[in-house]
Amino acid sequence: MKALFNVMGAAAVLATVLASPIASAHATLKSSDPQAGTTLAAAPKQVALTFNEKIEEAFSSITLTDAAGNAATTGKAKVDSANPAIVRVDIPALQSGTYTVKWAVAGHDGHRRTGNFVFTVK
Repeated sequence: MKALFNVMGAAAVLATVLASPIASAHATLKSSDPQAGTTLAAAPKQVALTFNEKIEEAFSSITLTDAAGNAATTGKAKVDSANPAIVRVDIPALQSGTYTVKWAVAGHDGHRRTGNFVFTVK
């Protein structure tokens, strides 16, 4: 019986070790500019998102909406040629208010990840 528990324990550890690279294979947001939840004295000219891996531009987007849900971005998100883990979108002059950034990206594994955050302009 003890041998069976040892085998089951070893199998659980092995499964965890083997699954770890798979779980971390997706693009994960590391940082943003502007930062999530921040209040800015001046409106930013762009939104830049930094991920833990290279992003596929063709399958990625960033949208910015105001508090009423109106789109504030008109351009397409572009991957930084110097660092393909960074995706940027230029934004027009923003009025005071709260804005929501919604993003969707695909990393090298092709899996699409999404997220959102807000920031405020005084």
